[in-house]
Amino acid sequence: MEFTRIVNTGTAELPDGMTVDENTITWIFESITGLKPKALWSASGDAFSQKQSQAIASGEIPDFMTVSMTQYYMLVKSGLIADLTDELREGNHPTIQKLYEAGGNQALDVLEVDGRIYGIPLVGAQFDGSPLIWIRKDWMEKLNLETPKSLADLEEIAKAFMEKDPDGNGQNDTYGIPVRASFDASYGGDGNLCDIFLNVGGAAPGIWQKQEDGTVIYGSLMEGAKEALSFLNSWYEQGIIPSDFATWDADTLNQAVGDDKAGIVFSPWWGTWSSMNNSINLNASAEWSAYMLSAEEGGEICSAAGNPVQGIFVVNKNFEDPSAFVYAYDMYCLAGYDLGEREGYVEINNAYNIMNGSVPGNAYILPIQTIMEKVVDTGEMTTIEEVKEYCKNEAGVALDWVVEGAFKGKTVYDALQEGKNPREAVYEGIDATTTYQQYMQWWEGPNALLKGNPRPVSTVFQGSTESMELYGSFLSTMEQDAYVNMIMGNTDGKSISDYFDDFVQSYLDQGGAEITAEVQETIGG
Repeated sequence: MEFTRIVNTGTAELPDGMTVDENTITWIFESITGLKPKALWSASGDAFSQKQSQAIASGEIPDFMTVSMTQYYMLVKSGLIADLTDELREGNHPTIQKLYEAGGNQALDVLEVDGRIYGIPLVGAQFDGSPLIWIRKDWMEKLNLETPKSLADLEEIAKAFMEKDPDGNGQNDTYGIPVRASFDASYGGDGNLCDIFLNVGGAAPGIWQKQEDGTVIYGSLMEGAKEALSFLNSWYEQGIIPSDFATWDADTLNQAVGDDKAGIVFSPWWGTWSSMNNSINLNASAEWSAYMLSAEEGGEICSAAGNPVQGIFVVNKNFEDPSAFVYAYDMYCLAGYDLGEREGYVEINNAYNIMNGSVPGNAYILPIQTIMEKVVDTGEMTTIEEVKEYCKNEAGVALDWVVEGAFKGKTVYDALQEGKNPREAVYEGIDATTTYQQYMQWWEGPNALLKGNPRPVSTVFQGSTESMELYGSFLSTMEQDAYVNMIMGNTDGKSISDYFDDFVQSYLDQGGAEITAEVQETIGG
């Protein structure tokens, strides 16, 4: 079947002999899906965005297009796009259904409006920005500290790092836990405190949650935030959190860690290339371990899973068979990352992609688990190719970029098992520092996720509303200031509980109530 679409060409130039409708990407897409794209119109940059917005407002949309969450809600409200609920939930589409299941089906849930789904979600791996707890392993060994099993244990390690001179310079000049005034649980990242809130009190700052009665609440206003703020205030009063943390940015954090002035940092699984990069490159003896910790030993661990939806494919309700695109996406994702290996493939700009591939929610955990079980424990697999094929069959897509890094990291893993110095291991010609960073990124970080087995926490609403556009910036500043003040104890003589209650009331009075009502109306009961 032929269908119309719109194309954002960006600054890409097509190879000679190719057009917007006739190029390598469109040919491959047609060969996989049986659907033939025809551009209704094309534009680039801001011109494309403006023209797409005008098309949505006028109702003159193509058969198929990719939209943002805000555009999705507008299209649902206008009744312009097809209901795909039954196909996505109950149809025979094993590849994408496996992708969605790997993320707990949150991508489907967040697209529901009054119980119906009107788009095909593009998804990415969960926990990409989850702030793991990284600790200097060599410092712990030097001070004879035990492996932490809770946030209380982490507190004791932080105090030991502050008081017992782990860097050996004869001075107590080491930070406890350098953090940033960053709380948003929509992603996380370096120095972010969102997982403290999720595990101490259960609040979800920066994202929307659904309550037991079906109503929505902005996570920064949840009652449980009081407990986390009091917990962090205790850390601040003990000096574990730097007194000037509110002014810290990523560079400040990286410098403190790189200068051996901090042995604990909250950073994602890829943190060895960001917050710990200087430490690993400048200090050949620096070794790090990653953890996920609950408030109490043995308790459930929650973590910021990231936004459930990375993009949405929608179909004009008047298209002859909207379900064809659900089948198409299933077949496209099954082909996955093998697209570039097809005979005669000519690389052109990804702007011309009709559909972008999804990544399974457990992408960072599955390869590590596979390598641990099939390569290390049982010896069933001995090559990268075998693990790639296994991951493709298990996850529905090939995870080449993960598996290769993990195998590089295996060199360090093997060195550790043999009692050798992990900082001296070398993988097939790359230097020892890079080999160690590969190990930390593809083994230590994901393995902490695997062992922690966190419950993913995501938002139930992505997008914007009219009141958000009016009040969002002001309310965001209000929230940031209030949280920082409570952590620092600057509460005008009030308890943190009373100060928080006043903040919530002020937030609602100055636009928050209108925003909440609009979110509730948008997603329905």
